[in-house]
Amino acid sequence: MSREAAGAALRSVRESRDWSLADLAEATGVSVMGLSYLERGARKPHKSTVQKVENGLGLPPGTYARLLVADDALAEVNRVLTEHSPVIPRRDTAAVIVDRGTDTAVFEDYAEAQLEALTAVIERLPARSDSGYENIVRSVIAQCLKAERLAANSWKVAVTSGADAGAALLGHVRALESIRRALLDRLSESLGAQLDRACAHSGLPESVIAGLLGLPVEQIWDIRNGSAALPPNAVDRIRAFIADVDRNRGQ
Repeated sequence: MSREAAGAALRSVRESRDWSLADLAEATGVSVMGLSYLERGARKPHKSTVQKVENGLGLPPGTYARLLVADDALAEVNRVLTEHSPVIPRRDTAAVIVDRGTDTAVFEDYAEAQLEALTAVIERLPARSDSGYENIVRSVIAQCLKAERLAANSWKVAVTSGADAGAALLGHVRALESIRRALLDRLSESLGAQLDRACAHSGLPESVIAGLLGLPVEQIWDIRNGSAALPPNAVDRIRAFIADVDRNRGQ
């Protein structure tokens, strides 16, 4: 019996729907944190939680119990999906209006789930010698930056609505920023990191740098933060800019 395997099987169903944890939370009424616990097998779920998730995913009642005792939970959930044509509930895509303090907890749960997910991905990063290491790290940085912006916006919305956001959401923003900076340190010798240092030391306005490199300011910012790949047609200009800044600093 494995809650971890059963939860992973449920996560595979959710991901096959292209739903985020927030999407499933909206469809089921279960908090993002509760869903995260269920998918990771971190806690024994309440019966009502299981029923809501099964219903939200269009799975027949008792699916979770079958997964718990299955030798291969993923194969078992595939059998369930084959035996039953799931009725996937329609998600309401209307904008969410913050109800003062009530939705702040949802924002906090979602930010915490993002932190946990990023931490899990970082723990499974390949060796630095792996040929795809830098691209994978850049991809994780992009996810982190997106989560960081979302957490910051959630905090702003909560404050604007009059909710008592407290320090939790700000703490999540700072934690995500810390993770992003740590990941950037892993790319300290990458061309993007060299460009970041050159931009900082050049003293030039962003608009001037953008003109020299022939790239939009926003794209340069994303490259500097490691959340965008270097455009092949601009690599020579970027190298020349870095070299020029280094020469001027050495004089």
